[in-house]
Amino acid sequence: MLAIISDIHGNLPALKVVLERIEDADIILCAGDLVGYNPWPNEVIWEIRKRKIPCIRGNHDRAVIYDSYFRFNPYAATAASWTRNKLTKENMEYLYSLKDHLILDIEGKRIALHHGAPFDEDRYIYPDEATGELLEYDNADLLILGHTHVPFVNVFERGVIINPGSVGQPRDGDPRASYALVDLKNKKYEIKRVEYPIDEVYNKIIEEGLPTFLGERLYIGY
Repeated sequence: MLAIISDIHGNLPALKVVLERIEDADIILCAGDLVGYNPWPNEVIWEIRKRKIPCIRGNHDRAVIYDSYFRFNPYAATAASWTRNKLTKENMEYLYSLKDHLILDIEGKRIALHHGAPFDEDRYIYPDEATGELLEYDNADLLILGHTHVPFVNVFERGVIINPGSVGQPRDGDPRASYALVDLKNKKYEIKRVEYPIDEVYNKIIEEGLPTFLGERLYIGY
C-alpha cells in the first residue's frame, strides 16, 4: 500500500493523526510544502526526516529557503518569514537538499511526484485541468500533485493523476486532514479524511503571534 501526503504546512497535530492512520503503509510519499502557515515547522520536518519519507520541495519550502515571498499574499508571507526565523540550521539544510520533483519506480510503475504542474512547479492544477496529457511530461503511470489543497483522483486509460489534498490546511470546504491511499497492484485509489484537534492549532497560532485568519480558516476548510 502506498500512502501519499502533501501540504502539511507546519500543522503537527494534523500530521500526527494522519501518520497514525498510515503507519502500516509500505511506502509514504510527500508532495511538498512541509512548512508555512502553521506554527510547528521544525517538528513537522523532524517527523518526515526520522521516517525517511521521500519528499519534494513545495513553493512555501522554496520561499523560506530563499527568503523570497513576492508571490505570496500578506498572510502567507508573514507566516513564511516567521517560519524562516524559527527553523533550525539543520532543518533549513534539509529543505535545501530536497528536489523540486522525483521520478520513482514502485512495483514496476513509473511514479512522478510534483508539487505544482510538471511543466511549472508554481502552477496550480485543479481537477478539471488534470488531463491525461499531463502524464506525458514524465511518461508516468501515476502522477502525484499537490499545491492546490484540493484532493482528487482522475483516472485515464494510460495512467492516473492524484492529488491527496492537504494534511495541514484543506481548502475544499472540508476541514478534516486529507491524504490518499493507493493500491498499485489492484488499481485502487482513495482519498481519505480524518479529524484532528483544530483548537490546538488555532491556539498555538495566536500564541505565536501569527495572523488570526490562519487559524480561523482551518475550521471551515478554506
